[in-house]
Amino acid sequence: MHEIMAEFILWTENPEIDIDRIGERINLSPVNKEYLGDIKYLGGNKSIKRIVDASSLRYSTDYIDTIEVEVVMQKMIEMLKPNLNTIVSLINQYKLTAKFCVVIESSEQPIIFLSSDILKTIAQLSAEIEFDMYLELDKDN
Repeated sequence: MHEIMAEFILWTENPEIDIDRIGERINLSPVNKEYLGDIKYLGGNKSIKRIVDASSLRYSTDYIDTIEVEVVMQKMIEMLKPNLNTIVSLINQYKLTAKFCVVIESSEQPIIFLSSDILKTIAQLSAEIEFDMYLELDKDN
């Protein structure tokens, strides 16, 4: 098993900002929206109560069967490219925080490499990058 997913998340803690309007201007359907102050129930039996502390939009590649982070990040960047100037403008105008999250679920060691083009796009968006790794490596090899 080796799957990698990339997510791009925009968020704000400012209650005055309409995250739906921002999503409409980006013209790309998010896979998830959260709103400041919403109550969510988490955990296996939904018994953990959490109050959402930021409004956010999350875009995702879904899981891709690969061990190369570069492949998945390239797909995420390609999704954003047609709207990149708009996204940068919205980040600056509304002081949004941007983050890429790479989720790696693998029984093999992943290849973590980011090309200079991807790094330039991350910098253009003033985005953070996070790696969540869930590895089940064979300890005998």
